Amino acid sequence: MSISMERFSAEGQFATYDAYKNLPQRVAVFQMQCRSCGFEPEDVVTAPKLCPKCHGETWERFARPGSILDNANRY
Repeated sequence: MSISMERFSAEGQFATYDAYKNLPQRVAVFQMQCRSCGFEPEDVVTAPKLCPKCHGETWERFARPGSILDNANRY
């Protein structure tokens, strides 16, 4: 038998990463809200420094109702 062996019979049975595969749509799980006035910025991951409505500096992050289940069911 030579050093360069033929491929093993397990070829194609392992998961591989495909960068161009269509991934399922992401579900927004968390929501931010200003503690002073209740303003909710849309599609924000990190809180802005100041609230554009009341210029408050305190933010509250919480899970949207039902979003954790929607995120679990997307696979």
